[in-house]
Amino acid sequence: MAKETIVKENPVTDALKKLKEEEIELMAKLKPLQEAIGALEKILDKSSKKAKPAKDSGNDAPVTEEAPQEATTELFEKAE
Repeated sequence: MAKETIVKENPVTDALKKLKEEEIELMAKLKPLQEAIGALEKILDKSSKKAKPAKDSGNDAPVTEEAPQEATTELFEKAE
């Protein structure tokens, strides 16, 4: 007589499937944030390179630019 196997859903298997689905969703949300972080880092790199000559002129006040703030606002609005 052949053994019939009854396939039951294992709670561990269910939990693993749910976690993998959540992981996929989180990765989809994380990608735009990583891109935004990369873009902001590039902006900071560019502005820090531009700020170095200003320090040579004897001005100790930090150089502030409006463009990074505007870019930050745009990137976070797109992420939402």
